[in-house]
Amino acid sequence: IMSGEILRQIFEALGPKLKDAQSTEKKKGKVLLGTVAGDIHDIGKDVVKFMLDVNGFDVLDLGVDVPHEKFIESLKEFKPKVLALSGFLTLAFDSMKEIIQKINEAGLRDKVKIMIGGGTLDERIVEYVDADAYGDSAVDAVNLATKWMEG
Repeated sequence: IMSGEILRQIFEALGPKLKDAQSTEKKKGKVLLGTVAGDIHDIGKDVVKFMLDVNGFDVLDLGVDVPHEKFIESLKEFKPKVLALSGFLTLAFDSMKEIIQKINEAGLRDKVKIMIGGGTLDERIVEYVDADAYGDSAVDAVNLATKWMEG
């Protein structure tokens, strides 16, 4: 908890300075980000958000314990090219699977690339939830988003 608070303070101190330095640059693209329903862990998600921000992406962070309805609504309104689902607990697997199923049912799956990340996730979970990729770090998230925006 303490490390999370320290991290938030660093983001608050550096964020405005970095955003000012980038204000004239064109954004690389939109990324929708959130921790899935049933999970309230946010440190990893917040690091990914920070890294995407400082690398020139327009990031909408939905927060933690986000239900599938909020992801669908935000996909329709924000229209990102990338969706990043975060989850630390094993119960996140089923939440991620449900979110992606609902995205399919809403007819939005072909409009967005989906990456997943979190402490208990790996490549096997990508297949289980039907995501496009797994990132093991915030750097992986930036690299995937960059690749997908360019491709």
